[in-house]
Amino acid sequence: MIDTVIFDMDGTIFDTERIYHDAWLASGVPEKLYWQIIGRGHEEIREIFRRNLSVPPEVLYARCDAATARLLVGGIPKKPGLEEVLQYLQRYAYHIVLATSSLAENTKRKIDRAGVSNAFEAVISGDMVKHGKPAPDIYLKAAKAVSRVPEACMVVEDSFNGVRGGHAAGMYTVMIPDMLQPDAEMRNTADTILSSLREVPALLEKQKREMQ
Repeated sequence: MIDTVIFDMDGTIFDTERIYHDAWLASGVPEKLYWQIIGRGHEEIREIFRRNLSVPPEVLYARCDAATARLLVGGIPKKPGLEEVLQYLQRYAYHIVLATSSLAENTKRKIDRAGVSNAFEAVISGDMVKHGKPAPDIYLKAAKAVSRVPEACMVVEDSFNGVRGGHAAGMYTVMIPDMLQPDAEMRNTADTILSSLREVPALLEKQKREMQ
């Protein structure tokens, strides 16, 4: 029975993927290359940049950080239904974990600024694992952080690499598409595709009924 929900951050609980899209493109990253880096770990992204671009990854990251700061000056936009789903999970004593490819410092700054840091029992960032998404490492570490087995965990993701990683971890994987809509691979890999976070409580209620 699922008693743990592991959320991705950007594009899943925060409506920030479009902001990163615009920031990376403004920094000199071609749009075609941007779609390849969504959901990946920082070291893998740096390697993709080295193979494909003449500008050093450190310069691109500095440009992106500056552009992102300008675009987020008004605050961290939350995805519709975030508050409701967190309240539901807390009411029924689910373990709530955040597993994001972002670095720890950036992750803490965002969740603190959004006022949701207290909702998470554990926060696993991309610099805490050797292999980033789509490898299963970050999800397995998230489960271990709250002493749960993969079969007890639900992963909620928006990116293709996130869905691949959740599936590889042996966890029930939910895709809530953001900028990229699911293709045939995603429809076969994700256990469920929802349209928003608002649908997560109903899904969990259905699963509880099926277990009775």
